[in-house]
Amino acid sequence: MGLEPVSVRAQDDSTAWVVNQVSDDVSVVDLKTLSVRATLRVGDEPTDIAFAGTPLRAFVCVSGEDQVKAFDPATLLPSFATPVFGRHPRALAVGGGGSTVYVTVLDAGNRTTTVGAKVVTALGGPSPPNPPQDPSLPPAPAVGVIVQWDGAHWVDDGLPAPKIWDAALPPGFSLPDVGVAILDANTGAVTNTVPGVGTNNFDIAVDPASATLYVTNTEASNRTRFEPNLSGRFLQDRITLIAGGGTGAVTPVHLNAHINYAVSPGSQSERDLSLAEPIDVVVNADAGKAYVSAMGQSRVGVLDLAGHVTNRIATSGLPSAPGIAPAEPRGPTGLALDVARHQLFALNRFTSSIAILDTDTETKIGEVALRFDPSPPEIRSGRRFLYDGNLSAHGDLACASCHVGGNLDAIAWDLGNPLGTMAPSLQLSGRQVHPMKGPMTTQSLRGLADTSPFHWRADRQDFTRFNPAFISLLGAPDSLSTIDMQKYNDFIMTMAYPPNPNQRLDRGFAALADSGRVEFESRPHDGGQPCALCHTLPTGTDRIIIPGTLLQESQDFKVPQLRNMYQKTGFALAAGAQKRGFGFLHDGSVDNIVDFLRSPVFQFPDTMARYEVAAFVMSFDTGTAPSVGRELTVNGANKNASGVTALLDSLYAQADASNCDLIAHGRIGGVMKGFLYQAGHSFISDYDPEGSISSDSLRSLAANGGEITYMGVPPGAGMRMAVDRDRDGYRDRWEIAQGSDPADPLSTPAITAAGGGATPEVARLEQNRPNPFNPETVIPYDAGPGGRVALRVFDASGRLVRTLVDASLPPGPYSVRWNGRNDRGRPVASGRYFYRLTVGKTIRTRGMVLLR
Repeated sequence: MGLEPVSVRAQDDSTAWVVNQVSDDVSVVDLKTLSVRATLRVGDEPTDIAFAGTPLRAFVCVSGEDQVKAFDPATLLPSFATPVFGRHPRALAVGGGGSTVYVTVLDAGNRTTTVGAKVVTALGGPSPPNPPQDPSLPPAPAVGVIVQWDGAHWVDDGLPAPKIWDAALPPGFSLPDVGVAILDANTGAVTNTVPGVGTNNFDIAVDPASATLYVTNTEASNRTRFEPNLSGRFLQDRITLIAGGGTGAVTPVHLNAHINYAVSPGSQSERDLSLAEPIDVVVNADAGKAYVSAMGQSRVGVLDLAGHVTNRIATSGLPSAPGIAPAEPRGPTGLALDVARHQLFALNRFTSSIAILDTDTETKIGEVALRFDPSPPEIRSGRRFLYDGNLSAHGDLACASCHVGGNLDAIAWDLGNPLGTMAPSLQLSGRQVHPMKGPMTTQSLRGLADTSPFHWRADRQDFTRFNPAFISLLGAPDSLSTIDMQKYNDFIMTMAYPPNPNQRLDRGFAALADSGRVEFESRPHDGGQPCALCHTLPTGTDRIIIPGTLLQESQDFKVPQLRNMYQKTGFALAAGAQKRGFGFLHDGSVDNIVDFLRSPVFQFPDTMARYEVAAFVMSFDTGTAPSVGRELTVNGANKNASGVTALLDSLYAQADASNCDLIAHGRIGGVMKGFLYQAGHSFISDYDPEGSISSDSLRSLAANGGEITYMGVPPGAGMRMAVDRDRDGYRDRWEIAQGSDPADPLSTPAITAAGGGATPEVARLEQNRPNPFNPETVIPYDAGPGGRVALRVFDASGRLVRTLVDASLPPGPYSVRWNGRNDRGRPVASGRYFYRLTVGKTIRTRGMVLLR
């Protein structure tokens, strides 16, 4: 499979198609041999797949391109591509006997947009705050206003009556709020779109008897201003019913209708009934029930066909799979219904297990672990805090309610506080941060390492300073403990952006963007300085707060990072229908980078230079190389094709440049084998006695029915993903040959690969944690039999950077911390490093990545 498999659909009893979101492709899997038969590259960030139409076609939801693409399953050739009017189409379902394909839109919005501060001031200012501003506070800064289309006017949240802002927007400007698109499966044509489904829409299911659609979604209350008014109630978790196969009434149903929002925080008994983070949905029409996975509560909601919750089934608790504590949060996401056996299967993301639920008794009857979970400890320990609804006033909200999947909800919020207090600027002496801040677009939680302080106004020194938001925004009775907040922090720092689809495989740029890179890095555009002076590479921020007067703004703002600008398109402040209501800048009021660069604070020789810089910003390196996730399946027919060998040569070059590790898997001679690329165009296999094999020799082994799939993976991940999945120092097939379990780090062979007697004490080197890291990391190791032990860090060129251990040690496990400095005590640059453990004649080496 590729990186981040997110959906699977069986074409028939012998073939399944697996959608790989980061790899931008689909793996066609032979279910009889359990091997990848072909890899179909489909476009940026695909999310789902369905089979429909006459003749039968494979429909792939290509989220990053706002399209659904259809392919011939027999030839894998494209049939047609259908644009979807909305940002990030998410899920597919089939109805009408296979003649209709339904598509949900993740970032549909809710017909809200921002009116910028200057326009608001010109039109008399925002509605008075409610509650009234504390008179001891200085005047609030000039800010924008979030407005919403109510069917007749653009209005704010003013009381006793909202203020009308029609004059602030271009005539004819509209936000269709497309939540579901309906496609003719035979032609690909869009036959209808459905508005008013939800702000962020997830999965969709069809009742074949009534043709009613069921869409899991959340609905944001972002037109409401101020944190005190939103605390514990800023969003609803819903299921929306659409009658008539998408042509009838749209009926949203609150999944947590039991909540009494007048009492906050609610009781534990109230939280115990809540469903947070609704993801998947399946329908059992014969039983008159639907089921919704609640990722944030380790529950599956049982619904009647009117959408009302009738019961909740826990996916945690007993019976529990071996090695998984009954009370451990599960995070259910995917659902699969077995009507004949009266069973429902829930994929638990947090524990990498399947919960088996009895649909008659509506109880959990079993749980199966999905073999070895390679997730590092910081992910297993800290991930739940992003999604856990128990950490909110009523059990229905989480950080991920806005930071969807750790990323964005594509809207803005005004979380100011009229009753708040002034706070000193973290950098600007004598300046203060006002509690009234105006609309701010949700920022991603990805790629935060080395970009603090956080928030648009840089009022959080580090991520742990967000802990008070569990009380002030989520409405929880208490914040996290110091230990739990540190676990949450450690998890967040592992989150990374996917590759930028606008970059070339070698991390280079198209011609226009490359000209923009020169403009950005070297030519003066702001006070005689280049853009890169403040938007420092590689993240795009120097982390400095700029006074508002220099920005021609009423508030001070931090120089923002630039790694996800390409994800913010779809908004135009112009007449006509727009995909989304928010764009660039802190409040989302700027619709494109070129218009932003027309601000009088910038100096450009001509318009073309602005377009060049905009192209570069839209291609800005995300920190994850485009080679990460890139796949290629080689068979007997194409193994000598020029396109195949050229792409492999490019992947070898990217691995040599430390932009990725390169792995390969294939069934060779009837045996599934794994390989890891080594510098110098060779591979090592997952069976030690096989030694190394040249890259050309490995390619020559590919055959029809014996395909080999190559994939670029994150630097440092290749050893685990190709030859040693449990990271115990023994290769996978060698463990199988010796009778130990390659998926259990506690199960190791009694015989080393070189032969000889039992070796109960073996020097082992574990993967550093966290990885990537900043500013420091911990390297666990085992001295094996003991003796002289050395642990050293080298750069990508093999130069010694730091000696961490050089001593005689007794047998046993140890760990050492590296602070990212060399032997002279100086910080080293971002990049890939290797650390080598030497115990006697045993040498073990692993890779790690430092992200400054």
